[in-house]
Amino acid sequence: MSFPRREPRRPFSYMEALRQLLNPLVRLLSVLRVRPDTLTVLGWVLSLASAVLFGVGYTRVAGAVMLAAGLFDALDGAVARESNRMSAFGAFLDSTLDRFSESAIFVGIIFFYANASHPVEALLTGVAMAFSLLTSYTRARAEGLGYECKVGLLERAGRVLLISILSIIGLLNVGIWLVAAGAFVTSIQRILHVRRATRQQQEDS
Repeated sequence: MSFPRREPRRPFSYMEALRQLLNPLVRLLSVLRVRPDTLTVLGWVLSLASAVLFGVGYTRVAGAVMLAAGLFDALDGAVARESNRMSAFGAFLDSTLDRFSESAIFVGIIFFYANASHPVEALLTGVAMAFSLLTSYTRARAEGLGYECKVGLLERAGRVLLISILSIIGLLNVGIWLVAAGAFVTSIQRILHVRRATRQQQEDS
């Protein structure tokens, strides 16, 4: 007697959960023929505004603006797929401006902590930025080599939610600690994942 094989569970994805929630808005924007690249650039502009607000100390407002920027970041790719407007340049622009936006926000937070004479928090924000960018790089590099690398504890959407929401409620330092730890763990997870995948490919060949 044989039992049916259970399909493996897909890892939880913040972006996938958000996309499901935003489906009605995605369909509306597609009907209105809003260009995905327009959404990408609007998200980038809001991220830069958030970075400036963090830098001058308006951390709660900055968190709200960052959350709005994250919404555009979730919408652009979904609208591109829904309206069949996917393009190589659109994907390149999205990834490039994502890195620019994330770096700008971390720089704004570092400036805020440095200006407030909080060197430990400023240093920790630098660590959070380094590992956040590393998580993105490990995925991009792995996919460039032909390996899927969507594993990990904390994706970009999770980082955005942690910093923005905890900033809004006045716990920016907690958000930075959580992002630094989560990004570090995710970087290690992705490195180990690619190591296993490459070794498996060598054994199979």
